[in-house]
Amino acid sequence: MTVNIRATEASITAEPLDILALYRTMVTARVTNDLLKTRKTQGRFPFYIGCAGHESMAAVASALNLDDWMSLYYRDLAAWLQRTGDIHGPLREAYSRTTGPMGAGRNMPSHYSSKRHRILPTFSEVGALAPFAGGVGFSLKQHKSKDIIMFTAGDGGVATNDFNALFRQASVHKLPVLMVIEDNGWAITTPSPIQWGGSLVDWAKGAGVYAEEVDGTDTMAAYEASVRLVEYVRAGQGPVLMHLRLGLLDPHSSSTDIKSYRTKEEIEATTATKDPVKNFGRWLVAHGYLQEGDLERIRKEVRAELERAEAQVLQELEPAPERVLQNVIHIPKWQENIPRGTRKQLPMLGAINEALVELAQRDPGFFVYGQDVGSPKGGVFGATASLVTQLPGRAISSPLNEQVIVGIAAGAGMIDGKARCAEIQFVDYHQSAAQTIRMAARVSYQTNGDWTVPLIMRTKSGSGGGGPISSGGAGGGAFGHSNAGEQWFTSVPGMITICPATPFDAKGLLLEAARAQSPVAFLERGRLYRSEPPKDGQGNIIAAMAEYWTVPEGYYTLPIGKARRMLIGNGPISIAIIGWGTMVLESCTAAANSVHRNGGAIEVVDLRTLAPFDEEAVAAAVHEANRVIVVTEESDLTSFGRHLHSWIVQNCFYDLDSTPAFISALPAPPAPYNGPEETAFYPTAKTIETKIEELLVE
Repeated sequence: MTVNIRATEASITAEPLDILALYRTMVTARVTNDLLKTRKTQGRFPFYIGCAGHESMAAVASALNLDDWMSLYYRDLAAWLQRTGDIHGPLREAYSRTTGPMGAGRNMPSHYSSKRHRILPTFSEVGALAPFAGGVGFSLKQHKSKDIIMFTAGDGGVATNDFNALFRQASVHKLPVLMVIEDNGWAITTPSPIQWGGSLVDWAKGAGVYAEEVDGTDTMAAYEASVRLVEYVRAGQGPVLMHLRLGLLDPHSSSTDIKSYRTKEEIEATTATKDPVKNFGRWLVAHGYLQEGDLERIRKEVRAELERAEAQVLQELEPAPERVLQNVIHIPKWQENIPRGTRKQLPMLGAINEALVELAQRDPGFFVYGQDVGSPKGGVFGATASLVTQLPGRAISSPLNEQVIVGIAAGAGMIDGKARCAEIQFVDYHQSAAQTIRMAARVSYQTNGDWTVPLIMRTKSGSGGGGPISSGGAGGGAFGHSNAGEQWFTSVPGMITICPATPFDAKGLLLEAARAQSPVAFLERGRLYRSEPPKDGQGNIIAAMAEYWTVPEGYYTLPIGKARRMLIGNGPISIAIIGWGTMVLESCTAAANSVHRNGGAIEVVDLRTLAPFDEEAVAAAVHEANRVIVVTEESDLTSFGRHLHSWIVQNCFYDLDSTPAFISALPAPPAPYNGPEETAFYPTAKTIETKIEELLVE
């Protein structure tokens, strides 16, 4: 039996709703909740977080079209069931089965995710999915789609920086986003009034976002409001915030004792008045759609159906330990392509400009999003100047909020699997987006490959100035503009980190980075933006590097994860120097000066990609030279350079004739503003030359 109704507003064009099917979905969510809660108590699995009191989210979800996107949080079992009809999925994830549709048993239960059903992957970090949802909304608007995205969070989620990033994304760009705040009165053990001051609806309206308060314990009221608000968003009138009032019928999770922080009277009152399943059942009986006995009959039918599904799930495979490193990172398989365009002298900044234009020409959906990037100047460094001139509208200036920036580019890339570019002016500023970056890198692993987040995050990194440290003098960047930055990205599983040293590499690697399905941190050393090829002490350009300042026109790519080995001098190799970015130029100058004095040859290894770095090339260089120097612009603390140094000791010990040398910036915040201290702060060619001489006499 089905009973179809329409929302009461005359202007609403939503499809009829089968209210009996909706009720059954809500009952299924509640019975699943109770079954899994019992199984956790029986010790069948370690954790469960329930949905009891939030089942009217099935009514909210029913107002969406199947092509609309959803960003759910952990109490949204009813919304999952309404969209997918999949009763097995929640059971499979609770029992950690490889057949699980959300993470194939890799993530905790109740973390809803399905690329097939356009459900973004839920994070345990409350609200962390919000900036990605904004990116999806941004892409939908860019493509003039009629689809929308619904983002949900609890009352605690509203307090997070992540949610505030989404709110800014949606309000500034008038994105097609329905923000549903499921306020059950509790954020774990803390009452919701702690999360914001005053009225949430008034707060949203004050920022230009239409908002309403809706009674989520009344299923039909929630449905009718949802249909109306969805149509508002779909009509292009901008984002909407729905403050959905609910009751929490269980503790926060299976790890929480409800009676330890809530009074008996409050629990009883919530159970009596705020149970959406019971309230909807009474409404159906009162309106003649069901009889009283039907309510228990439906519950028993659902319970029997779930027990049959559970029996099937228990026969399915659990993950094998051999799977543990699958889907951590996705490096594109490089196909060798010979650059055919005319080569011309070009600084790194020019090469980056060319690469961005090339990407935009090849992909109509490609854009660069960041602070000032859409200005005629093309950002503070001019990296998008050509894009602004040649393809207006593809470099888009953002609010001054790095989490907004990264979220827009990351979420937009999730829709079609194509990388978009976020520009962070200085790498130091990325830290306000650190959680979003870390989540982007984790998505593929968390969902066992169902979702990926292609993303290019370009940023100026390292000390200031206009050329190599040895020739450029002090840069004056001081503390907010001088961090090398690689230590922040190379330690994140699933993150690719690239730091080019030459214009040729910058263009080829940036073009290849757009093919990656894992996020890429693309570190652009400020000193190299306009630098010339390195020179030796006599003022001669070092031949081994000179050719990499001539850049082919058009499209070419270079392999991610492959180092370049360069020989300075002739004869047996005495030392291998391993560096990246600015330190490659410093190392080449030091090597050339040493070879000029002492003869022989020194090999300089330009890593180019830091994570994953080219272990084979590093090991081969150490094997041939037997002496090695690792040189980094990072401070001498816990750094990528120290990791590389340790890796050499651990993996190449028997090839070494002496302890590997390590050269870095000083162990202090990078970097003093004044010239004398800044100059002393970073390694230079002279620093490296001194270490070469020490190793040669050992």
